[in-house]
Amino acid sequence: MPTPLITPVAAGVRQMSSFSTIPADPIDATAWSLPDVAVRRRIADSYRSRGYAIVHVPGTAPSAEHLGEVAAALHLGAVFTPPLYTTSSHTASSGVSRLTAASGGDHPFQDRAGQHVHCDATLQDLGQIPTTLMLCVSVAASGGVSYVVNLVDAYAELRRVDPEAAEQLAHDSALVRTSTFASGRSTAGPAFAREADGSWITRYSRTATDTYHATPGGEAAMARALAFLDAAAQPGSTFRTDFTLQPGQALILANDRLGHGRTAFRDNPTTPRLLLRALHTLRPLA
Repeated sequence: MPTPLITPVAAGVRQMSSFSTIPADPIDATAWSLPDVAVRRRIADSYRSRGYAIVHVPGTAPSAEHLGEVAAALHLGAVFTPPLYTTSSHTASSGVSRLTAASGGDHPFQDRAGQHVHCDATLQDLGQIPTTLMLCVSVAASGGVSYVVNLVDAYAELRRVDPEAAEQLAHDSALVRTSTFASGRSTAGPAFAREADGSWITRYSRTATDTYHATPGGEAAMARALAFLDAAAQPGSTFRTDFTLQPGQALILANDRLGHGRTAFRDNPTTPRLLLRALHTLRPLA
C-alpha cells in the first residue's frame, strides 16, 4: 500500500490516500483477450492500487464483443443486467449498454450535459456491482472529459475531520435512488458501508435521481457531509482524476470504491460520442 498522502485540495478538503494519486497510463495489449499474463497483472494491480485501469488495444475497431473478451480474461464472470434495464432499448441482449446522446436512447444519462459524480447500478444492493467496464468507440467533437473520484479515501478523511457528518452517510436510509423509468422504483440504503475486512465500499451518487435523508436532528451534519464530498469531486481536487478515453481504450473501474462522471460535450454529427458499458459482480483477477 502506498505511503499515505496529505495534500491540499478544493475547498479545504485534504486527502489521506490509500490509493495511488498518480494518474494511470493506458496499458497496451496485443488483443482484447489479454493473452499476456504480465498485462493482466498490470491491469489487476492498477485496479487494486488506483481503483481503475485503462487498457488500449491499438488498431482495432471497438465492439461489445471486446468487452466480453476483457471480462473473460480478467475472470469477471457474466455481464450483470439491472432488472430495470432488461426491456430497455439502450441495453443489448448481451447486457452491454450503449452510452450515447444519439436519438432514440432511453438511458437516464443519454444526453450531452455534464454528469455529476455517481456509481453505477445504485438501485442494486451496495457492493453488488464492484466492477464497471467502459469501452470507447468514438469521442466527442469537444468536451466529454471523463473523471473518477476516490470516494472511499474522501470518506476516510471526512470520518477523521467530522465523524458526526460521516455517520449521516452510513445509516440504512441515507441515500434513496429513484428510477427515472416509468416504474418509479426506488431503493434506500447507506451511501457508505464497512466490509467484513474493515474496508469501505460506496454507492454515493449526486444526480437528479439521488436524495439524501438525515437521521432526526442530523440535517446540519448531513449538509456538511455532502458539502465535503461535493468539494472532493470538484476539478482540482486530488481525490479526482480527469482523462479522455480514446477509441480503442477501455476503463476497468472499481465501481463500489470510486465514483465517476464526465463533462458536457459537443458531438460530431456523423460519429456521435459512444461508450459501451458492462457491469460485473466480480473483481479483476490476473
